[in-house]
This record gives sequence, structure tokens and C-alpha cells, in this order.
Amino acid sequence: MALLKIQDLIQKVSESQKVKKVVTDLQSLSTDIQKKVQTLNADEAVKKYKEIFKKVSKAEGDLQKEVNRVIVKIKKSAVDIEKNLELYKKKAAQQRAKIEKLLKTKQAKSTTKARPKTAAKKAARKPAARRTAKAKKA
Repeated sequence: MALLKIQDLIQKVSESQKVKKVVTDLQSLSTDIQKKVQTLNADEAVKKYKEIFKKVSKAEGDLQKEVNRVIVKIKKSAVDIEKNLELYKKKAAQQRAKIEKLLKTKQAKSTTKARPKTAAKKAARKPAARRTAKAKKA
């Protein structure tokens, strides 16, 4: 379940406009560099490199912010999941205790019902046995 949430978050990040913009900017810069490498001299190359470096640094910062947001969301969902698991564990333990209590009371009732019957049978047997013993003596 958590894996699905993480996959959804990653998919949302990859579909984010900021991420798409960073990727397209890098691709366009790469093609621009490849086209202009042949025609640039050293001074122009240094200027272009500095511009590109600034853009890439800014894009990297934006991407890092987006990744941090996703990580915060993942951590929050993990905490929520852990809380829910603890809650489910407590409820399951309560249900188990309740069921065990019901089973114990049923067992106690069944054993108490069986005891009076056997005691009644024994009590009924004893006087009859005494009577026969008294009858034999007489």
C-alpha cells in the first residue's frame, strides 16, 4: 500500500510542470551548446558556460525543492500509516480479548452445567446404594 503511494508521488513529480521544464531546458541547452561549439571562441564560450551554469544551478535548486516536498509527503504518509497500523493493532487486541473472554465464559458455563448433573447423579446413586446396603443388612 505504501509502495503504491510512493509510486504515485514519483509519478506526480515526474508529471510536474517544473520538472518537465527543467528537463526541456537541459535538452535545449544541450542542443544549443552542440550547435554553437564550433562557432564560439574562448571568451564567448566562457560567457555561455557561465550563463548555462547559472540556469542549471537554478534548475537544480528548483528540482531539489520539489524532491524535498515529495520526501516530506512520503514521510508524512509513512507516519500516518504507522499510526493507522498501531490503531489497528490495538483494535485487533481488543477484539481478541473480547473473543477470548466470551470463549472463557462459554467454557465456564458448559463446565458448571456439567458439574451439577454429575453431582445430581452421584447424589441419586448414593441413597440408592445405601438403601440396598440397608436392605441387605436387614
